Amino acid sequence: MSLRFSLVYALVACSTLSAKTVDDIDTQSVAWLLKQINIGKGQENKKLVEDSLRKLVAIAPLRIETQCALARNYFATGATNEATLLLNQLDNGAAKQHPCIEQLRVIARIETTDKPLVQQAKLLARAGQYVQARQIYNTLFDTAYPELSYELEHLNWYAQDSAQWQQVNKGYLRLIEQYPDVALIEIAYATHLFKRSALDKHATDVFSKYGVTGRFSNQIEDAWLRTLAFMPIESSTEQQYQRYFLVYPFSSKGELQYQDFKKKFSARQALLGDPAYQLWQKGNELLENNKLNAAEPLLLRALKGRPADSQVMHSLGVLYLRSGEHQKADNYFTRALKYTSEFNEREILKGLAKTANFWLYIRQTKEAINNAEFRTAALKLNLAAALQENPNTILFYKGELLFAQGQYSQAATFYQSVLKNEPLNSSALLSLLKIAELEQSEKALNAFYNNLSSLQKQQVKSAYAAAVSKQLREKATRFYDAGELNTARKTLEYAIELTPQQPWLYYDLALIYQQQGLTQQARSLFNNVLWQFPLNSSLRYSHALFLRSIDDYKGAQATLKYIPVKDRDADILVLEQQLHINESLNQSEQLLNTNNKAVAVYHLSSLEAQDLTPLMQAKLASSWYKIAEQQYALNSLNKALTSAPTLAPYWHMLYGEWLLEQGIEEKTHNWFTSYTLPESATENEITQYVQLHNNYINQYYSGSDLIAKLNQLDQKYKNTSAITTALINANLALEQREAAIILYQQKIQNKQTLEPQALMAIATAYRELGDDYQAKQVTQQAINQSSSQKGYLQRQIMASLNEFNYAGDALYLAKQLVDKSPNDQELRYLGAQVADKFNNVEQANTWYQQTLSPNQALNDEQLYSSLARINDTDPWYINGAKRELINQQNKNQAYIAIGVNFSGQTSTQSEATLGAGLMPMEAYFSLWQGHGFIKVDPTTISAQTTRFDEQFAGSRYGQGALCIFTCSLDEVSPEESGVDIGIGWQNENWRVDIGTTPLGFLIEDIVWGINYADDFGDFGYSLELEKRPVTSSVLSYAGLTDINSGKVWGGVRSTGLTANLSHDLGGNWGFWSSADFQLYKGQNVKDNQRYRLMGGSYYRVISNQEREFTAGVSLLHWSYKFNLSEETYGHGGYYSPQNYIGISLPLSYDARWGDDFVYRIKTGISYSQTKSNAIDFFPNDPDLQAQAFVSQLETGVVPAFNGDTSAGVSYNLEGSFEYRVTPHWFFGGYLAIDRSDFYEPNFGQLYVRYYFNPVYGTLAFPGKPIIPYADF
Repeated sequence: MSLRFSLVYALVACSTLSAKTVDDIDTQSVAWLLKQINIGKGQENKKLVEDSLRKLVAIAPLRIETQCALARNYFATGATNEATLLLNQLDNGAAKQHPCIEQLRVIARIETTDKPLVQQAKLLARAGQYVQARQIYNTLFDTAYPELSYELEHLNWYAQDSAQWQQVNKGYLRLIEQYPDVALIEIAYATHLFKRSALDKHATDVFSKYGVTGRFSNQIEDAWLRTLAFMPIESSTEQQYQRYFLVYPFSSKGELQYQDFKKKFSARQALLGDPAYQLWQKGNELLENNKLNAAEPLLLRALKGRPADSQVMHSLGVLYLRSGEHQKADNYFTRALKYTSEFNEREILKGLAKTANFWLYIRQTKEAINNAEFRTAALKLNLAAALQENPNTILFYKGELLFAQGQYSQAATFYQSVLKNEPLNSSALLSLLKIAELEQSEKALNAFYNNLSSLQKQQVKSAYAAAVSKQLREKATRFYDAGELNTARKTLEYAIELTPQQPWLYYDLALIYQQQGLTQQARSLFNNVLWQFPLNSSLRYSHALFLRSIDDYKGAQATLKYIPVKDRDADILVLEQQLHINESLNQSEQLLNTNNKAVAVYHLSSLEAQDLTPLMQAKLASSWYKIAEQQYALNSLNKALTSAPTLAPYWHMLYGEWLLEQGIEEKTHNWFTSYTLPESATENEITQYVQLHNNYINQYYSGSDLIAKLNQLDQKYKNTSAITTALINANLALEQREAAIILYQQKIQNKQTLEPQALMAIATAYRELGDDYQAKQVTQQAINQSSSQKGYLQRQIMASLNEFNYAGDALYLAKQLVDKSPNDQELRYLGAQVADKFNNVEQANTWYQQTLSPNQALNDEQLYSSLARINDTDPWYINGAKRELINQQNKNQAYIAIGVNFSGQTSTQSEATLGAGLMPMEAYFSLWQGHGFIKVDPTTISAQTTRFDEQFAGSRYGQGALCIFTCSLDEVSPEESGVDIGIGWQNENWRVDIGTTPLGFLIEDIVWGINYADDFGDFGYSLELEKRPVTSSVLSYAGLTDINSGKVWGGVRSTGLTANLSHDLGGNWGFWSSADFQLYKGQNVKDNQRYRLMGGSYYRVISNQEREFTAGVSLLHWSYKFNLSEETYGHGGYYSPQNYIGISLPLSYDARWGDDFVYRIKTGISYSQTKSNAIDFFPNDPDLQAQAFVSQLETGVVPAFNGDTSAGVSYNLEGSFEYRVTPHWFFGGYLAIDRSDFYEPNFGQLYVRYYFNPVYGTLAFPGKPIIPYADF
């Protein structure tokens, strides 16, 4: 069967059947035949290829590999139509992903669409532009090579780069394994080995093996002779020539080259002793390694020693040609011609000189274009064109010349001509991109880019992305200027995706983050990109500028250290110097804060000794001013401004501000008269200058003169909102509200935009004139003019709404402000306070909750969780919202509590004791915007037993002194039980209550209290008018029955006024004071009165969310008119010295354990001095007192209590805790122990409390025991 018939049969078969890849025959046979075909192609053995293909078709006509082999053969024999037909059928089949089909696609492309690119790559290689040639093949053959010849060619181009030697070597070894005994591969590999070492044994063996064959003899001889020609002139090369002559013994070419070598060898032996020649060798070796700076001095020294050596001149010409000094290169090539006789060498030198001249003219063309010297550019370009060196370069610079003259369409025509000859010319592509970029349209850029081929897109991909990102950056800037920060932010983020190494995109985005308060996110933005590109100097530079903008000078210096020394340009060096000085200035700022002026002066003086720019000198002057060296600072700043008048207006205005502050009247007047803003001043600078001028006018003028001066300024800077604001404020300061309103109306008619501050002032004027409607309208204007970027203004407007007279107006405007800046949590908090002010509790709670979570509505569980703890590090408005929500919960709260009290006290002087048992109960409930309460306290109270057969004790009870030893009872043990009841109401300011002393006691009474508390400024105060029981003893609280007369006495009640004053802003220090005056009355008890003064201060040693430790000092003084401390008839049984002075040092420690447990430990030590006057047994009844004196002889009892003066130290210890068992149930306890010389009271309480609404949030320090109504 002939090959043609076999191929036709296979073609017909594949048109009716699908290709198969299953093992339907001996797979090893198929693989072996395919390998034979490849070997045949490599050996150019047509018979081997045809035989193998025929056998393959015979045994496996339907195999995909067979059909691919057939298609390849069609392409190889020029049967393109048949090959294309077969490829299309295979490409639509089930096995279209097979590697051999991809190879066929590549073959089809290089025969059709990619054929020009293949030719271009080959032309580039011939011109020595191997890198560009390789790039084309890399793209064309990224999946498969069409034939072995293309792969060998590609490898050969890589072999031209010595740095790629090892990779190329691996490529040849892989081919040798794939195609064994193929001469083309082995000869190419041997040639490659010779490039690394001309003495390589394997390469020599390959040349010897194939040199004797007729087919490759000439090719190998030429390659071998080229290798020998480039070998060093030394004895080892002689040996290689002898090996060559073994293969080519009668070669005339070899003999001539060998004789030439021998001459050079002899000459070289003589040259080796010449120092100048040795210098040339070293310099030339450095030149070959492209170390131009190191080679230049050696070659110049060699030329001095060998002034007529054309080799040295040749080397210098090449050196200067590579370094771009084309004039020097031309000079050396021309000089070398004079000393060169060999024709080939002369031709090389002429060509190099021509090349040098060509690029010299091109460089001069570029310089002329850059200097807008277009006639000179055209002349130089014509001179370059006359050399006929590089037509594409000429076409390109003709385009550049037209581009520089603004003739973009004509320029584009030349760039397109370049691309016709060289489709991947990156310079032409980039210039066309610049033309597209001029339209400032993403659409134009995209249209240009989409019309490029895939290879062309790769050439301009980064530049295209940079152009798009540049336009996006400009768009983001417009969004930023319009106040649309989020849109600007998204635009920049998209631009960064396109060009992740564009430094200024990160800089702009970081500034937006910073303005939005996201400083850490701004830092992370740079940290992430610098992790990817740590040595990108432009990124580092922009990072340093950003860090400088947030005063992080150390961080800026640290990031600049990563920039390699070779990349540190003038801007970076200047920035480093500025950062160093800025850091020094920053350190000086820290020194200023230490109040160590001497150190600060030394530091600033050392800085001043450095070489400072006028700007740095101005900054230094600012530091001098801060340490109160005002005159020196003024002189320094004046010096900086004099040496650099173009310094920013900020510094000029700062100088004027300092003059104004120092009150240097003449200089101040002169400055404000002479200084004018530059024409380039920004709107912000004009505003600052006008404000400064306003301050000047306000300082030196008043009344009508002030308004006149402001009007003059208004005429100079027409429609400047800052002046209008000043004029409005000046009129309002003179209470000329109508004039201010007229001015406002005029400016509005002139369509001038007023500052929100001015509008707010006008709104206040309208309110004060009673025009609430206009006040609302003007405030509406202020809201419309505000934006989320000026949150401080919106917050001022919101605060002003508290002054409105109508809730509807205030809440309507508050809602507009909140809707305008939905992400401003502080604004929502202020809005909630407005709602609170106008008693719209529901709206207030909504905004308080949105302050905590602006983007998501909180359910009850989430809300209570957020209130669980107040974090000191959170913004003030977050904690404020939490407290308000907790307070609101508390306002709506209701609870009941019950406790058990244990108390007792002992007098170590009189052995008197008091025991009390109490079960306090209370209930609180919401009532009238506050809380109502009910207190019920079942009480039992008892005292020690008094025996009337004991003289001392019996005589000191009632009228016992009159019946001692003969009283009707031997002893009494006082004990009373009863229940007191109190009801009341309280809110944030008021508390009123009324109730009874325990019903069931001997003496029952009505008691009450009125308390008012408020703040003024930073101080808190309260006033209380009350009537309360005195609970010091059974006598004073319940009353006793006299053993002698049967009468009841006691039941003392105090009625009086108390005033308290305190100062505590939540900081470390606080103080308190209290003053009261009380009247004491009881049944059959002498009336008494008391005044008391107390005060103290405390310091929070530790104060945070978890614990608080406070130390303090307190001073106490009180005085009773009478000493009624005893229990005889007419006494009250309460401690009542005539003078008491004491000082105490209390310490308290509060802490929490988790979220549900708080406790307090408190202790203190005190010192006191007391004085008690002597008093009769019966101070309220002279008759009884006289009878007691008469009975004195019988009873031996002196009826008077002696006076006493004493001093002593006492101490106390308290502890309390409260535990939230569940959000409804609380359990707590309290214990107090006091110890003094004559008084040892103890008190304890355990209690439970049930809240009807769940209680969340951080438990306050300390716990809250139940206060019995008697102690209210």
